[in-house]
Amino acid sequence: MKFSPQTYRNEFVAACLSGLPESAQDWFRRLDDLADGLIAAGAADADTTGEPPLRSLEALGDLGALGVQVPEEYGGLGFGDAAACLVVERVAQSCASTAAVLMFHYQVVRRTLTFGAAPWRDDDLRGFATGSLIGASAWTEKATTKNKENLQTRLSSHDGDRLVLEGEKTFCTGLSTAGVVHVLADTRLDGEPQGPTFVRVDTKDPRVRISAPYPLLGLRASGTASVEFDGVELTRADLVGEPGSGRQLMGRNHEVCLNPGLLALGAAAGAFEDACLMATGRLPETQPRTGAEHVRAALADTLVRVETSYAYAALAVAGSGPGASPVTSSKFKLQSSAAAEEITAALLHTVGSRGFLASFPLERRLRDARATALMGPSNELIRDRITDHLLTTDALPEAEHDQR
Repeated sequence: MKFSPQTYRNEFVAACLSGLPESAQDWFRRLDDLADGLIAAGAADADTTGEPPLRSLEALGDLGALGVQVPEEYGGLGFGDAAACLVVERVAQSCASTAAVLMFHYQVVRRTLTFGAAPWRDDDLRGFATGSLIGASAWTEKATTKNKENLQTRLSSHDGDRLVLEGEKTFCTGLSTAGVVHVLADTRLDGEPQGPTFVRVDTKDPRVRISAPYPLLGLRASGTASVEFDGVELTRADLVGEPGSGRQLMGRNHEVCLNPGLLALGAAAGAFEDACLMATGRLPETQPRTGAEHVRAALADTLVRVETSYAYAALAVAGSGPGASPVTSSKFKLQSSAAAEEITAALLHTVGSRGFLASFPLERRLRDARATALMGPSNELIRDRITDHLLTTDALPEAEHDQR
């Protein structure tokens, strides 16, 4: 149930749908119905149990949402990356955990389209299109730096074309529901070091061991877990991109806004709608509070903050794409997640003590928003990246290089 017509999203929606046919708008109306119905209905239970939202993901697969970027020749919708951003944001309004699985899946789809190799590339794309296959990524480790140096997961060649994968990855979102995972590993082929490389791994391989989902603060049903690779046998055909291209492929993620900022955006919008329903007494067990001046003022301030986040998101989506500045999507993630933390916290105070009860959705929105700020890269790392870009010599006027 929504309180408002959500006109604050108009520019963002237009940016995501730019250049698409009328059929895309019709499809998104069906997504609205699914998000407001089945996905919203299962969000609270998924958050309580921490179990992946299988029914929601199955319904999204049936709708074709897992193949929104996949070209029509493979059975997909062919709407592209910007439309995928809109799917994630819209689903996040109802269940941010479900949207998190989608977001990382879309990163795998994008990587498969650009860097996938025959014969698995075409099979995976058809699986994504039908909803029978979900993808996840595994690049985080306990001791790596922000540039993913010192990788302990190793991919090495044995007997020519035969490769062996050993190691462990942590904090892999969507892992519990994934059928395929793209793993970042330090690579040595024919005795020669190649650097970080992505490799495609089937999660059904008996030498792949996935842990139970983590007990998270927020995004509890996102299927975030660890995975171990105990001598998984692969071939060079399973490489995603060229040997040593791992950092390049990770950099390609920043060309578009498929990042946790979308989860934060949806969580903030969902929290605003929930707060309006609670403040007007339209949710069961709530009483109208709009006669209080501080409540009215808080709702007005929050609306402006939500509108600001969506306006920034529209600019970011419009400015993203192949060759875009790598900091554009990073700035979007920083702005959206920081704003979502402030918005959800403020709304809890606006609606009174009932906002802190787990039986109402605002408390979940707050935890989900906070989780987006912590998701990699964390906002602290993003600030560092933005500052590095700002302070490069070719980004500053010559006269300002030396301030001594």
